[in-house]
Amino acid sequence: MSSLTTSPAGAPRATPRPSGGGLPGAVAAEWTKLWSLRSTWYFLLVAAAVMAVTAGCIGTVSHDPAASVARPATLATVYGVEFVVAALAMLSVTGEYATGSITNTLQCVPNRARMLVAKSITLGGVAFGAGIVLAAIGVAAGGAAMDAGVFEMSYVAGQVLAIAVHLALLSVLTVGLAAIVRSSAGAITALFLLLLIVPMILQSIPADFFTDLAQFLPQAAGAQFMADEAELYGPVAGLLILVAWAAAFLTAATVVLRRRDA
Repeated sequence: MSSLTTSPAGAPRATPRPSGGGLPGAVAAEWTKLWSLRSTWYFLLVAAAVMAVTAGCIGTVSHDPAASVARPATLATVYGVEFVVAALAMLSVTGEYATGSITNTLQCVPNRARMLVAKSITLGGVAFGAGIVLAAIGVAAGGAAMDAGVFEMSYVAGQVLAIAVHLALLSVLTVGLAAIVRSSAGAITALFLLLLIVPMILQSIPADFFTDLAQFLPQAAGAQFMADEAELYGPVAGLLILVAWAAAFLTAATVVLRRRDA
């Protein structure tokens, strides 16, 4: 069959091909779905409020008035908002399973790996942008609480970027975890265990092996990455470990989704 059709004037013209599709189309669909939900805006507003309050409280008690240059303690505040941002990523997956819309999603994007990558790109990108804004809010709130007019700008810029990257990778990890667990309650419980409970249990065991093992879990790796000074294995290694955790969960989710499907 010829791909040319004839116009009323008799001149041949090419049959238009459908646009979109592939990974860019899948990302565009995930982007549209995410921002069409009111819950997305609620989560981001809650995260902003938590960051402002936490940064203000920490800034009040941690500032050294004798210091000539102030350092807002924004890294300490990220732990107050990371679960809010992670919950947003989680619901992008578990919400579809709860409503049954995951079937439509997989019909539109049959390639399971592509669907998960599209969700990860979308949620990771949103978390990165939100992290920049949230960290800036933390700097402003912490600075106001400290009544400090001079910041060490290179330090502040590094903190802001580190927070944004940390939240982005945590969101990707959460997308993979949620695709494996598939329920909101189960996913948030598993994330809470992975980030907080398991490290505490390992560190409480009187054996060096378990204490060292806890330092390579996602929360500890993120803390090493965001630290302004090399402590255990340094920021670069912390970033690589965090990337490895996110990639591992995303790979496992792809395998599970292919075997168990929707």
